Amino acid sequence: MKILNALKLKHAVSAVGAFGLAAMLGMSACSSTDGTGTPTSCSGLDATASAQATLLAYSRATVALNDAAVAVEGDWRAVCNAINKDVGEDSSKTTAAEACAVLNARVKKALDKGVTVSLDVQSECHADVKVEADCQANCKLPNCDIEAKCEPGKVVVECNGGCSGTCDVTAPSVDCMGTCSGKCTADVAVACSGSCTGDCSDLAWSGSCDAGCTAEFSGTCGGTCMGKCDGMDSSGTCAGTCEGTCSAQANGKCSAKCSGEFTGSCKAQCKGSCEAGASAACNGKCEGTCSYTPGTATCQGECHGKCDAEVSPPSCTGTLSCDGAAECQASCNGSASAKASCSSSATLVVDGDADLYAAINAHIGDVKNAFALTIALKDPIANLAAKTAGTFSALGDIGVSGATCAASSIAIAAQASVSINVSVQASASVQGKAST
Repeated sequence: MKILNALKLKHAVSAVGAFGLAAMLGMSACSSTDGTGTPTSCSGLDATASAQATLLAYSRATVALNDAAVAVEGDWRAVCNAINKDVGEDSSKTTAAEACAVLNARVKKALDKGVTVSLDVQSECHADVKVEADCQANCKLPNCDIEAKCEPGKVVVECNGGCSGTCDVTAPSVDCMGTCSGKCTADVAVACSGSCTGDCSDLAWSGSCDAGCTAEFSGTCGGTCMGKCDGMDSSGTCAGTCEGTCSAQANGKCSAKCSGEFTGSCKAQCKGSCEAGASAACNGKCEGTCSYTPGTATCQGECHGKCDAEVSPPSCTGTLSCDGAAECQASCNGSASAKASCSSSATLVVDGDADLYAAINAHIGDVKNAFALTIALKDPIANLAAKTAGTFSALGDIGVSGATCAASSIAIAAQASVSINVSVQASASVQGKAST
């Protein structure tokens, strides 16, 4: 599968300004489809004509991306309402804009009191290679040999045989000796670029440790805080920021090794479970996508290279040097991105507000999944939303039916853009970047 993104988000987005626009426009598409994902307004196009086939690919991509954007917006509504409920705020809001605005206000209140909220998210998303291959095959590019005209190293094919390059296998759980985008559970310590649960060899960490922290701790403490609590001498419980040592349930930053169960960002060796958005070394069970070089072994997944037993037509995930390929590529990337599967990891630190930490941490799985899908959809939607009717008429005759199809599809892309922008801004609500 094609890698859409591998990034780290920290204080990446601020403000919650476009929520009102989203509320006015609504969250659903205004164009009906024919049951195949094609707007009914595009039913008159000739799928054998290159320009019109390219427009059809665009129209299907806008529908798929809009549906995906609306779904992610719904995910943000649900997770913001859930966190709001846990911190005693209004959890009855019916849109993501409203629900995440409530959470945004709660986070801002904490920030104004000096609380530190830090959420690091790493994500890697893989598009559906079969969707992309089918789309490229139907785009009717004249005299285009995808394997021959694709950027070197960017051909991907579903495979059930020998693979000349890297093999990606995505499964609920698969034996992996390579890199894992997702959750790797191993009995041996491995380098972990994401969140480690278990034993991390770091002598300084950010995250949480059930056994507490014995040196230079700063954060929230569920046990005895020895040192300072909100700047005052402390030798007992602390409801605010603990600085010094913490006997149990420490969440924050520490300059000593965690001697108990650790969850957080590990820069060294992790023994137990490493959950990484970007690929991390794995010698155990991978829940997500395992990438390895198969050698003589059979690849039963996506082959980045030549496969001697192809299950589906090849697709090009890079530049395709055929006439008219750019528009096909953009649309096919959009359709494949709408069906992306994502792996993500998150490290949360809340220094000075135990209730807020507990609420966000309780829903961290939903938060990081919404983050990953939001980022995976953002650029493909922006790309398609920038198209005009002239984009397709420049490729050839699209006729009156094509003009109607283009207009409705461009409108759907605009709706998808509004929807995904709500989700992008919702992400600020749990990142420690909040505003009125």
